[in-house]
Amino acid sequence: MDVARILLTPKHGLEKTDITQYALEELARSRVRNVFVVGRRGVLQASFTVKEVRELTSIEGVRMDTTLPDDLPDPKKLPRIQQRIVQLLKKAPFIPEREEKSCRIEFLLNPTQFVGENHVESVEFERQRLLEANNPSSKIEGTGETQSIKADMVFTSIGYTAVPVKGMDKLNIDVVRGIIPNDRGRVKTTSTKDFGYVEKDAAMTERVPGAYVSGWVKTGPTGVIASTMYSAFETGDSLVEDWNEGKEFLQTSAEVEKKGWQGFKEEVEKVGGKAVEWKGWKGIEEVENKRGELLGKEREKIVDIQEMVHIGTDTEDHRA
Repeated sequence: MDVARILLTPKHGLEKTDITQYALEELARSRVRNVFVVGRRGVLQASFTVKEVRELTSIEGVRMDTTLPDDLPDPKKLPRIQQRIVQLLKKAPFIPEREEKSCRIEFLLNPTQFVGENHVESVEFERQRLLEANNPSSKIEGTGETQSIKADMVFTSIGYTAVPVKGMDKLNIDVVRGIIPNDRGRVKTTSTKDFGYVEKDAAMTERVPGAYVSGWVKTGPTGVIASTMYSAFETGDSLVEDWNEGKEFLQTSAEVEKKGWQGFKEEVEKVGGKAVEWKGWKGIEEVENKRGELLGKEREKIVDIQEMVHIGTDTEDHRA
């Protein structure tokens, strides 16, 4: 959805944002005029957010078209999010006075192969059908019917799943459907075993002391940057609340020294890295804001990691 929105949005609609200048220049040269957003399941099963649909279907100069089934249930009978998405998609089809680009949203098409020599020329799909049409969690199955869409370029977005990191099994933390079980960011165990921090009988409902999670491994792959930020803020609030209330955190043996940030910094430097602290990050932000001011926008983001590290560490050296 983000890729489609950026490709369809006119340059003047992006140049005041913090998108980088080189990206703007490349988009200005873009010859993309027609964009298809294709989903394997139906509109009720789509994982995009209301905000994403609203932004995509209201871009200046873009002709919108959607294919919605005739047997959609009454929106009033749907969960709130699906209700709003269906309402937006029903209103979406329109032809602007000055049509510059077009966007078509298709559902129930499963990609089977890319067609073309040396570069893609089209994509072949198998049409799908829902096993439970009105169930937002419905599975799908192929119908055998095929459809082809011409394309010069294809972006895939075929799912995301989390992989347990080393040591998680020692805390009896299971990754369920790619998500670590949590309550407002506080990691919870799904095991009934006693792992040393809570009573055995309470393990199903207790937090794992000192373990917190944020991002898609907390919520699943959904939402835009803003919703991910608020999710991180929520996790941060939970951590602070637990600290202030004196809740139990991860324990170490008496022989193990707790080194905190300094220990982390030393480990980074051992492998040749440079740790950028808060004042260094503020220095990077200051440079980005100044560069953005010269271009008449909020900021011009630095995309070269080495340049960021140089500015960040140089700032710290000067402020020390």
